[in-house]
Amino acid sequence: MTLGGEHGKVTTLSDLRSQVAQWLRFEKKQYMSSRLREKEKRGTIFTVWFSLWDIWYYSQLNGDDAAEAVRQSVDSLFEQLNIIADNWPSGAKMILPEAMDPTFLPGWSMRRTGPAGSDHSADDQRNAIQLVKQWNAALDQKASDWRKGQIYIYNTNEWMLDQVREAQLVIGDMSDHNGLGKNGSPWSSVQSGCVGSGESPLLSATGPARCPEPQKYLFWDEMHLGPEAHKMIGQGIAQDIAESHGDSWFAHEQPDGPKGPGTSAAPAKEPSGT
Repeated sequence: MTLGGEHGKVTTLSDLRSQVAQWLRFEKKQYMSSRLREKEKRGTIFTVWFSLWDIWYYSQLNGDDAAEAVRQSVDSLFEQLNIIADNWPSGAKMILPEAMDPTFLPGWSMRRTGPAGSDHSADDQRNAIQLVKQWNAALDQKASDWRKGQIYIYNTNEWMLDQVREAQLVIGDMSDHNGLGKNGSPWSSVQSGCVGSGESPLLSATGPARCPEPQKYLFWDEMHLGPEAHKMIGQGIAQDIAESHGDSWFAHEQPDGPKGPGTSAAPAKEPSGT
């Protein structure tokens, strides 16, 4: 993948396979030259979040090709998780956020369905919504079959949709049966990013200055959640894991009477949106 870098330079990022190989080389060198014990590695929790750019591009393919691309991407993801687990102490712990619906991102309207977009008939939009369901179903199935450690799945998409729904309900002075809208919304905007605009290049590093209160924007720019959103997701994940697993997930020591390999944490409870 290529991204706009500092001063317009183009930075090419390695694929996941190359990144994992590079990271393992560093880890082996690091632990060979340190006194860190194996039990300290057991306190490591891996968070791996892929899908956004995959679905963004796969939505332009026909149905069969897009579905196959999703299957291969999720298979490739778990191949790399297997490599990580094989090179880590028993019981590797992984957090895998599910795919978000990219059609809710500010960039989708700007680049696809908006006046200057390429998807005026909304075909890509329909494809993307379906691909999110396929990706998350494949992720859940692979996670339930995984036998090399523990996996926690977080329903990121439902969380994001709750944030959008709640903000809309607050604007309309309404609430739903789940309580969304009753306590207000933490966001002043769920439709635009704190930085960037429709005229600025996608992922440009030289866009307009950021908004004065980034913590009140759900999105940082056209394509990414903002820092406050990431903080809320992280807090929700930590709280849910603590409630379902106690402190064992965060401890350096293996808990007494460990569960067998392949134990998967239950998917996150339906987010409340607050």
